[in-house]
Amino acid sequence: MGFVEEVKTGNFSLYGHLLGLLSGVLLIVLAAVTFIAHVLYSILGIVFGAICIIIEIPLLLRICPTGPTVDRVFGGLKNHWWRFVAYLAFAVVMWSSLAKGGGVLAIGAATVTLAALCYFIAAVRKQSKVTMSILGGTGTRSANGIPNSQFVPI
Repeated sequence: MGFVEEVKTGNFSLYGHLLGLLSGVLLIVLAAVTFIAHVLYSILGIVFGAICIIIEIPLLLRICPTGPTVDRVFGGLKNHWWRFVAYLAFAVVMWSSLAKGGGVLAIGAATVTLAALCYFIAAVRKQSKVTMSILGGTGTRSANGIPNSQFVPI
């Protein structure tokens, strides 16, 4: 099952995962662009973007040696409700940048808000946690029930 088939599954956990990755990249890029004009919000955007990427790419947490404190902090974010709360907090902070004239940062705030909404819907529907298989995640299950991670890429 490829990328398109995974997206067509209707699992909001996967949509939240994709939007979380997009949010991380956008927050870092847009914060770097507006760094001179909005130093505080740019630093927060870079930190929030890095956290989004670390949360959403399971391979990064496997590669990096972590201690019990890091495992405790990021381990709790495996739950949909915790991710919803974290992304909602990120979104509120980034939306508040509009009060200081950080217009372009609203793009990052919008994607973080959409990611929070997707994780909220996934939590309400009690959908299983799904991450993209191409990023070292679980992937969605194929029609015959075999996880995609067991297939050998061609």
